Amino acid sequence: MKRVFLSMFLVVGLLAAPAFAADYPTKPITLMTAFNPGGGSDVSHRLLEKYAKGIFAEPLVVIYKPGAGGEIGWTWLAQAKPDGYTIGGVDLPHIVLQPMLRPSGQAGYTTNQLSPICNLVYDADVVMVPEKSPWKTFAEFIEHAKANPGKIKVATVGKLTGDHLFLMQIEKATGAKFTQVPYPGSGKAIPALQSGEADAYFGSGSSFLRMENTRGLAIGSPERYELCPDVPTFKELGYDITSGKYRGIASPLNIPKDARDYLESKFRELCADPEYQKAVKAGGLMPDYRDSAAFAEIIKNEEARARAILTEFGLLK
Repeated sequence: MKRVFLSMFLVVGLLAAPAFAADYPTKPITLMTAFNPGGGSDVSHRLLEKYAKGIFAEPLVVIYKPGAGGEIGWTWLAQAKPDGYTIGGVDLPHIVLQPMLRPSGQAGYTTNQLSPICNLVYDADVVMVPEKSPWKTFAEFIEHAKANPGKIKVATVGKLTGDHLFLMQIEKATGAKFTQVPYPGSGKAIPALQSGEADAYFGSGSSFLRMENTRGLAIGSPERYELCPDVPTFKELGYDITSGKYRGIASPLNIPKDARDYLESKFRELCADPEYQKAVKAGGLMPDYRDSAAFAEIIKNEEARARAILTEFGLLK
């Protein structure tokens, strides 16, 4: 009798397990964007929202939590309910820089509170100026900056962001000094450059590729970038600078395993879609899918790289 009961219990348990997993998702999944509409993160997330149809059982719904170079959104994500229905875009090196440089005692997320699901794209950084500016080359730009310390106003998407680190690398490598003008996202930095409010923009290649009447002077990719092959790399110009952003997806810690498995599986399927990849490139981004383990390794490496650069600049002890 005990054997019969045990067998029945095991059968019921086996039947119940997949049924529980199949319960997720039963409602739309919120995808948080930590920057204003119109930037590289927004472009990436809107494409996910579009191409998730037919792959995800429920819609992805984009919401915005902009401010402080992404810190407001990522703090919100780290504190969100870990039920699998709230995920968010995360940018590197932003998510390692901000906790590293935050004043002691100031509230905010930590990098390890954001659990990686996958990386989506790579976005090389570009030094860009208006086409009507007097600087035709990076050499001319740096020569002017060195002759006029602090006079060139450079737009970035905020202090303690990847753009800020990019600016610091350029200052260190060239000896030039700039005045940083931080904006809450590229949706604000782009108009600042185009209107003349800023003289240059040290930002994402996706921003550069979406703008007209803009000249790229140098790009942070290790080799010529497929999406703007006419822009020389820093290495070609004699500077040991590489800089770009990885844009991926993360969740709060400890979401249910069935939800995590589902999300990882569906994002892998979505990112393999040739039409999605084509749309990503058309949006100025390079498809660069990495699973959760590989993305976690990227985060670890970017943290070590950022720490080394900041230590060299005297910003970390």
